[in-house]
Amino acid sequence: MKAEPLLRVTNIGKSFIERRGLFRKEAVRALEQISFTLEPGETLALVGEAGSGKSTLAKILAGVVAASEGEIRVDGQLIAPDDYEQRCKQIRMIFQDPNSSLNPRLRIGRILEAPLMLNTAMTPEERAHQVQETLRMVGLLAEHALFYPQMISSGQKQRVALARALIMNPRIIVADETFSMLDLSVRSQIINLLLKLQQELGIAYVIVANDLGLVRHISDKVIVMHQGKLVESGETQQVFAAPQHEVTKRLIQSYGHEYRR
Repeated sequence: MKAEPLLRVTNIGKSFIERRGLFRKEAVRALEQISFTLEPGETLALVGEAGSGKSTLAKILAGVVAASEGEIRVDGQLIAPDDYEQRCKQIRMIFQDPNSSLNPRLRIGRILEAPLMLNTAMTPEERAHQVQETLRMVGLLAEHALFYPQMISSGQKQRVALARALIMNPRIIVADETFSMLDLSVRSQIINLLLKLQQELGIAYVIVANDLGLVRHISDKVIVMHQGKLVESGETQQVFAAPQHEVTKRLIQSYGHEYRR
């Protein structure tokens, strides 16, 4: 019998209710029954034009947005929509802008400790040790736990955001446009760190990205989305070498001919 994949997403869909005038409401379809699988240590990239639904899908995976239908399983175990504790342990998210996702009024140590306080039975000493070890894992010092976010650089903030995602030892990390606001040198450092951690820990990544050069460099699989639908998927190199859907061809063409080589 074939083993269950690490992540199995089946027919995930999403509808939003929008108000049309004073008395009328209308359901707007944001995602149309997306299905895919992901294995340990793999990276899946979600790409598409603005409004394609890729960020909505990423937020559903991380539990930030509730799906309207479908199911998510990790190692064959169903992750219920309201089972935040289980999801928090298995799937974590890195948001696009650490300046808005890190509370400036809390020390970094408190920011990292919060998921442990809510979802584990660790003692204060165990939590402090986990915070320090995770900071070191992402290339920061244990002393950074005493800092406030505004006291560190943008690259260090992104490392703190990564540390917050890692603090629960998740199997899967979802990154929503995590690299777009970083300068090239810092982005390269963060990407290399992610790849190193993936190799050491076997973490699977789901990344939302518009930079197809980056997608080609770090992802094993790619899903191309358009107006809430999955229009093409497969191994990244194969999809880029021989795109089948017009949307994929258009995306590759817009990023230059080098991606087709």
